[in-house]
Amino acid sequence: MAHLSEETLTLLALGEAEDARDRDHVAACPACAAELASLERVVRAGRAESPVLASPGPQVWAAIHAELGLSAEVAADPLADPPDGARGGVPGDARGDVPGDAPDEATGHRTGAPADDGAASGGATVVDLDARRSRPRRGVPYPLAAAAAAAALFVGGISVWGAQRLGLEPDPTVLATAELEPLAGYTARGSAEVDERPDGTRQLVVRTDPADVDGFKEVWLLAPDAQRMVSLGVMAGDEAVFVLPENLDVGEFPVVDVSNEPIDGDPTHSGDSIVRGVLEV
Repeated sequence: MAHLSEETLTLLALGEAEDARDRDHVAACPACAAELASLERVVRAGRAESPVLASPGPQVWAAIHAELGLSAEVAADPLADPPDGARGGVPGDARGDVPGDAPDEATGHRTGAPADDGAASGGATVVDLDARRSRPRRGVPYPLAAAAAAAALFVGGISVWGAQRLGLEPDPTVLATAELEPLAGYTARGSAEVDERPDGTRQLVVRTDPADVDGFKEVWLLAPDAQRMVSLGVMAGDEAVFVLPENLDVGEFPVVDVSNEPIDGDPTHSGDSIVRGVLEV
């Protein structure tokens, strides 16, 4: 049985294919059904909205800390939840006092705090922005915080990353191509190519325009004199991929032929060809 091409299966996975015959083929072909299921999982993962990223455990920061040889002052996990009571702003009393700030000798007010107790501003804490800018920042140094953030993204992204089809095999090498011309009674045209996959297997990819047939379309490789031929199988739809036998010499059978075959139980060529062309290296 000829299998559907990767392009056709991709369109099916995206829900953009309209040919019911392709769906019928998938229903009857376990290999194509398995490939379609794999592609549909990728599509669902790609369309997922707002994927939830898991936070890394404390062992991630511990490993980073040990690898970089950091000091004990930054041993605590910077992504861990702060202890109770540490949320909600700068430590100190309701006026925003910061430990280490001493009262100004001239005014008696603390540096960085307003002259009044904040009552005039409705209880809001007013902070001297110049004083804040001059005060050194506390907390985890930027490079360490960046490393921790990167670790979080890496760990959390594994589930999404794993859903992708990473490391797709390279494109096959085209060994030969053919332009398929219509024969008497038909107007359809097409193309064919012999590809070599990375694993060394060869395949014939055939594409044609739609054509009215009484029975079904069958793909053949013919000798130049058309007296000897090899059937590759039935072509469902307007595109099909056939794996070529290892011992089949395409140079001995270079003519690609698509025939209109009646459903009469006769395995030989009907003599009614739709398109035909010669493979050229």
